[in-house]
Amino acid sequence: MNSTKLIFEKVGDIRSTYPYICIYDEHDRVNPFMDIGITDDKQVQYILYASKRNIVLSNEDWSLIQNKALEFLPKALADEESEARRN
Repeated sequence: MNSTKLIFEKVGDIRSTYPYICIYDEHDRVNPFMDIGITDDKQVQYILYASKRNIVLSNEDWSLIQNKALEFLPKALADEESEARRN
């Protein structure tokens, strides 16, 4: 099975303690179907958005999403800690 082309975009939001990653697929580069975020307990959180069309993901897609999340978590936490020390 072919993997869907996934697009990952890191987003900073002043309403959020930590940045998050929006995930788009090749058919809709405007509306993300999922976000990878960080909870107040410093855990990875996945938010799936309702869509008018089905998003089909392969095992490879899920693995890629999980790997991106596991890479993102320590970097985002370290960046936030570094920013807090500067202020």
